[in-house]
Amino acid sequence: MIWFAIAIAFGGVWTYAFYREDVHDREPWWMMLLALAGGVGSLWLALWLENRVLPDGVAEDATLLLRMKAVYLVAGPCEEFAKFLAVFLLVWPLRAFNEPMDGIVYAVAAAAGFATMENFYFMKHEPHVVLARGPIGVAVHILFSIFWGAALAQAKMIPSRGKRFLIIVAGLVVAAFVHGSFDAIVFTAQREITLWMARGLQIVLVGSCFLFLRWRMRVALFHSPFRTKALA
Repeated sequence: MIWFAIAIAFGGVWTYAFYREDVHDREPWWMMLLALAGGVGSLWLALWLENRVLPDGVAEDATLLLRMKAVYLVAGPCEEFAKFLAVFLLVWPLRAFNEPMDGIVYAVAAAAGFATMENFYFMKHEPHVVLARGPIGVAVHILFSIFWGAALAQAKMIPSRGKRFLIIVAGLVVAAFVHGSFDAIVFTAQREITLWMARGLQIVLVGSCFLFLRWRMRVALFHSPFRTKALA
């Protein structure tokens, strides 16, 4: 039970950290929990989709082409779409989703729920792996989801349905590509590339995502309609 409590704590800490950043109009706790629960459930949708598209999985000795297809065409798209769908269906239509920062906050909650359940999945036989997977697994899922979360928030403010659709699709495509790229590095480490090269590429990728996140948060907070009211 202690290991599972630790896994839950990692997701909770990340979610609360971003929740505190939403300084102009914090979201209702019940909606945060709804997004978190949606993220938890989205893992099973992602697993179902992945098993439908790639029922035999990927063998350890699979070719580079097959591994790249698995990460870019299956893992990245399926997992990001599942997390996105939870937020899109459960919280995006609600009235409280009313400022740019909301897309980031709810994407974080859904990603934290997804990553926590994924950690549980890998803890079945070796619970202590959460110490290695917990902080990193939750963090990278959050960074991947920021792209479609920011797109959802931006689309919410645009009246044109066509532009909304294009923005959301673009956010999902970028999120799936970044997710796939991270997995591609993992799948090629100590094979096509050295372990140190893989770590360097991961640092560059995660660092770039983090810079995008900080930029989007600054933009979202600056354009919040509640910021104007606070300054008035």
